[in-house]
Amino acid sequence: MTETGRREQNKLTTRRALEDAALRRFAVDGYDATSVESIAADAGVAARTFFRYFATKDEVLDMGREERQAELREVVESAPGTGLAVVQAAVGVLAAGFTDDRDRVVLRQRAAASSPVLRGRLFDTFASWEHALAGALAERGEAEAETLAAVGIAVFRAAVTVWLRSGGSLTDRVETGFAAVR
Repeated sequence: MTETGRREQNKLTTRRALEDAALRRFAVDGYDATSVESIAADAGVAARTFFRYFATKDEVLDMGREERQAELREVVESAPGTGLAVVQAAVGVLAAGFTDDRDRVVLRQRAAASSPVLRGRLFDTFASWEHALAGALAERGEAEAETLAAVGIAVFRAAVTVWLRSGGSLTDRVETGFAAVR
């Protein structure tokens, strides 16, 4: 591995350690009672390191926001079919990205339950995915792009709720959700 490759891997490892520490603290102590200093200490870094990765402590809930927006756009651009079938393909890829992340999603939900700020952050993230999906659908010429995107993200959110409560496969939960709206 090159020096640049090692540096990038170290950055990803540090970012993940900070996210995990923050999520654990938020879930146990609540967002308001959690300091950046305690998050950094739990991650084994200095508090100023936290601010190299996040502007504010609520940013740890972004769930790869921008990367997932790009992923949704890419799937919509290349998916066969039209309408809800395209949305289902995009949301299916989104769900697959969370398959190995169930424990962190549970922590995000617990953390969000502790604070209106974090619930707002989650809402904003979902809204950004819906906006990206609607924009990609509109560029593709889909009629009712906003409605299709809203349905897709609603199915995703409901599937996550059932997945966290009952287990199983998130992608299967998404498929079941789309079958229900058809």
